[in-house]
Amino acid sequence: MGMETGTLTPLLRVFPQARFQRLALSCSCDFFRALFTCPMREATHDPTAPLATGLSPAELRLLLSFAYTGAVAGPRPAETGLDVLAFAMAYGLTQVGRVAEDYILATFPSVVATPAFLDLPAHLLIRLLRSDGLNVLHELEALEAASRWLMANGDRQGDLAKEVLSSVRFALMSSWELKKVPSVSAGVADPKVLHELVVASLTPMAQLPCRVRCLQEVLVVCGGDKLTANLAARKPSRHLWFAHRYLSAVGLVKQVEWRALGHFPDGPRFRHAVAVVGNILYILGGKRYYGVHDTLASVYRYQPMDDSWERLASMTCGRSYFAAVALGDFIYALGGSSGELYCTDTVECYDLANDTWRRCQPLPMALCGLAACALDGALYVSGGCDEACQCQAAMLRYIPGAPATLLSPMNGQRAGHIMEEAGGQLYVAGGLCQRDGQTGYRDQLAFEVYSPKLDIWVLLSPLPHAHVVGGAAVLGGELLVLGGYSHETYQDTHLIHAYQPGTRRWITRGTLPHAYTDLQACVLTVPPALRGPNCLEYPSRSPDTPNNT
Repeated sequence: MGMETGTLTPLLRVFPQARFQRLALSCSCDFFRALFTCPMREATHDPTAPLATGLSPAELRLLLSFAYTGAVAGPRPAETGLDVLAFAMAYGLTQVGRVAEDYILATFPSVVATPAFLDLPAHLLIRLLRSDGLNVLHELEALEAASRWLMANGDRQGDLAKEVLSSVRFALMSSWELKKVPSVSAGVADPKVLHELVVASLTPMAQLPCRVRCLQEVLVVCGGDKLTANLAARKPSRHLWFAHRYLSAVGLVKQVEWRALGHFPDGPRFRHAVAVVGNILYILGGKRYYGVHDTLASVYRYQPMDDSWERLASMTCGRSYFAAVALGDFIYALGGSSGELYCTDTVECYDLANDTWRRCQPLPMALCGLAACALDGALYVSGGCDEACQCQAAMLRYIPGAPATLLSPMNGQRAGHIMEEAGGQLYVAGGLCQRDGQTGYRDQLAFEVYSPKLDIWVLLSPLPHAHVVGGAAVLGGELLVLGGYSHETYQDTHLIHAYQPGTRRWITRGTLPHAYTDLQACVLTVPPALRGPNCLEYPSRSPDTPNNT
């Protein structure tokens, strides 16, 4: 998906830039090797000779570019993860290898689809298949991956095939999955051996195995609005929850185990906006109640590593239903509803260093319910509702200090939606739009991706469920869309849907602590003490931990 930034960043800690350059150049040809190992000896070598020892000029250019930027242009991110893991294992880089392996486990469906997957060493494939952190929707996918690898690597009737297939947890398969086992594994192993493995896995056990996905970074849900337990009223939330683990077992729809992270220091908040800069969370604006004049301008900074809050300078006006984006040393607040104004075109930016706000170039039109992202030094703004309550399909490029540029519009109108950046592309999902030829609104289920380089939109698989004014984040190679409501049924949802680019499909990742609307989500690293000494251990439930049923 274009340029994958930061996937290989751990290598920079191993090779500082100067040492990295010397190493790369020394490996490239005799001229540079002589230059760096024996002064003046390079005079005996021809500097115009072609690079030797298998490092091409293009590869050298990529290496030096990465040494400065931490970005690699080339293969898909999944393939890059496999390459980094192989490199780390070859040179004993334990920390880099652990990060790469976690990434492969989290993006396993995408990894399996790459040609590089077939080149995995057998012992590494077995370790991945046996890991609790393997990210598969159904255990049949693990069998399909093992069968694909065995078909490409021969030895289908021997001990290797038995060892690989024994890494699959047949006990986690449903009845419909077990019926497909013979066809999926046809030709990769002796049917008798496969039958023995399935029967052995189905013997009575005290506790069935369970796939547990646990990432270093975590999904955090901030505030939002929800119904009370008796459904008689609505009650805004002041809580921050984080997704500790993702569980999958027999008869269990994907489930998320939530833990409390903290709570807003000034009460509940919804229709707000958030931004993350350097693992610090900024909470901006929103509402506490439902009155016209209850629109907040206050801003707080939260540091999860020490659970501390700090009140910052307030915005120049209260905002709700707006967008906030971090770009460089600033956070931009764009549009939204402001007091008695249904929507505004104002933009202001917060100076992180000086704790001050200032007004910026306004948007071309007043908008609320818009979405915004930062990419390559610019802000991108999509959709929203105008002052006439009409949903928009427009896409804008907003560069601070310059007039906004109108780009190719989306394939449909939307407001109250999400937009997230991944792999240099902008993904847009959820929200609502105008009914065709009728008054009123309907749920927008269309899902599309925008390429800034080509200025085109491409429709993808539609959302399986409505998410109006929901939250979103990108984590573990997936786009997560969560919460919100359906405008057609007026029912809140607690579902979390995840889009996997490698397989181009949506899965149900689990549920929220509650059915929230007007919430915000982000990705943070939380203190190890909150996650326990071992993420795979089952923690005791605290009284305030939400029920995930």
